[in-house]
Amino acid sequence: MRFILIGLCILFSCFVHSERLKLDVSASSAILINGNTGSVLFEKNAHQPNFPASITKVTTALYALEKKGGYLNVNITASEDAVGAVSSKTRMDKAFNHPSYRLEFGGSHIGIKAGEILDLRTLLYGLMLCSGNDAANVIAEYCSGSVDKFIEETNAYLRKQGIKTTTLKNPHGLHDPEHVTTAYEMGVIASLAMRNPAFREIVKTVRYTRPETNKQASTTFIQSNKLLKAGNCFYPKAIGVKTGYTSLAGHTLVAAAEHEGRTLIAVLLNCSDLYQRYRDAIALFEAAFAEAKITRTLFNKEYDHFSVSLKGGATPLEASLAQDLTISYYPAEEPSFKSVLHWNNPKMPVQKNEQVGEIRLVNEQGKILKSVPLFAVREVPKTKAFRLLEISSRVRALLFDKRTLILILMALSSFLAYRHCKKLKTKEQETQ
Repeated sequence: MRFILIGLCILFSCFVHSERLKLDVSASSAILINGNTGSVLFEKNAHQPNFPASITKVTTALYALEKKGGYLNVNITASEDAVGAVSSKTRMDKAFNHPSYRLEFGGSHIGIKAGEILDLRTLLYGLMLCSGNDAANVIAEYCSGSVDKFIEETNAYLRKQGIKTTTLKNPHGLHDPEHVTTAYEMGVIASLAMRNPAFREIVKTVRYTRPETNKQASTTFIQSNKLLKAGNCFYPKAIGVKTGYTSLAGHTLVAAAEHEGRTLIAVLLNCSDLYQRYRDAIALFEAAFAEAKITRTLFNKEYDHFSVSLKGGATPLEASLAQDLTISYYPAEEPSFKSVLHWNNPKMPVQKNEQVGEIRLVNEQGKILKSVPLFAVREVPKTKAFRLLEISSRVRALLFDKRTLILILMALSSFLAYRHCKKLKTKEQETQ
């Protein structure tokens, strides 16, 4: 049955919560999001602040690549302050006044020595594959001149991205009571990072050969993320990202997987078991990838027509679609949108098959998800009154046009001069 909508702007709104995945995960806080669209497929206490541990390094790598990504081959000399370490007890004792970035004996590292020269590329591989706390400090010091300045800049960068809760106190994730994140915000940060080609390449790498330096022989970095390595937790669709652990943060994980062009990111915080975080991530990915895509027809090209009255139109403008307006999505990612009818304000007369507008699907942020053009079903002629009005407007325009007015005055002046000369000539003839 055909229906005609007359002059509507918003045809309908569909701001709904999609049917999110229903699973049990061991993490106290977790989320699964689409890395391309930001759609949330699963969440559990996703906005609850938690300690991130070494998944902090995702943020460190992201900001370093944003700031220095074009200079991965630059050589960097490690300072004594960046690689110096103390005991965990000493580091946390306020009486010693150690900065939050100070390293701990026994923490994860790649064995950088003071005065050692490494390039930024090698440092980033050491940061993300081996979770090198020393690499984090050296990178931060290089990028911003000091580690504290790097933390200040990184937090400011996060705020510009709309990330409000995540607060870094150091670039590596060693415990600090004010160093926190949320599962949701880590998902957003990881999504931003995965859009960087260099980051994507680094975090999916299983083995990387560190070149010989001025202080050490060549060695090999081995990926710590078990989703990427052969074994009980190997997941063939995994493409990154980072693991973490401290006694206060528990086991943490940011994982990314790709299937049929769809990139999903899972974040699990405060897990009690090292291996269960991997199993939970795999369960989330598999549940999402198992969903069949749904296609809905919102407007049909054969039956749905749209009409609007135009100023000067002898008949209403009736328009139809050249193709059906459809939307396809996975059930857990059903988009929220409104359907907006947009007219092009066509000039009269409107010709048959002329494009006169479009229907747009717009999400809650105002982004156009999809649009389909509208074409005139038949010609819309001008009314007689409108034609007369146009003629009148043209005449007025000619009269008030300066150039035209000057020409008219010149012509009138010439005509009057001619008449005057003719009268004088006539009088002369009569006198003779």
